[in-house]
Amino acid sequence: MTGPGRGPQGVYDQLNATPPQAPPPSAGMIAGATAAPPPVAPDQYSKLGSGQAKADFAAASANSGWEFDPAAMDQVIKALQDSLDNDYSRANVEATFLTGIDAMGTEVGSEGYVAKANASGAAYQEFLRSAVDYTTAYVDTLRQIRDAYQRQDQAALDAIRDVGKAV
Repeated sequence: MTGPGRGPQGVYDQLNATPPQAPPPSAGMIAGATAAPPPVAPDQYSKLGSGQAKADFAAASANSGWEFDPAAMDQVIKALQDSLDNDYSRANVEATFLTGIDAMGTEVGSEGYVAKANASGAAYQEFLRSAVDYTTAYVDTLRQIRDAYQRQDQAALDAIRDVGKAV
């Protein structure tokens, strides 16, 4: 019998064995992957949201036979805007309580806890700001796409009407 289950000798062997080596910092689950993506600057979330909306729309409209559906686009825009107006807004209000925590006493434990709790609340508020910036840019870009398609469709209808008048 070997290993830790074989009494004092197993414990001794386990303590004196070469410990497992940590993987190199660049090692990820997938070859060439890193453990975490690089951080995004707070002012970049609007660009990310707009870019993602454009990419999503391009992917959706790449199928042959695809037709623009303004009613479906309006539903997506409304759902996202409702989320901004309700969910994110409520979360922002509630998040204000996460940075105003007072210590129960003046001892190290209470003061340390409060410092970490308030810092955590501030990080959550920053996350919410980034999420709102991203989602707002996503919605604004969808509106721009929708409006551009509607203007294009109106121009096409006007062109057809003008052809009909010329005949």
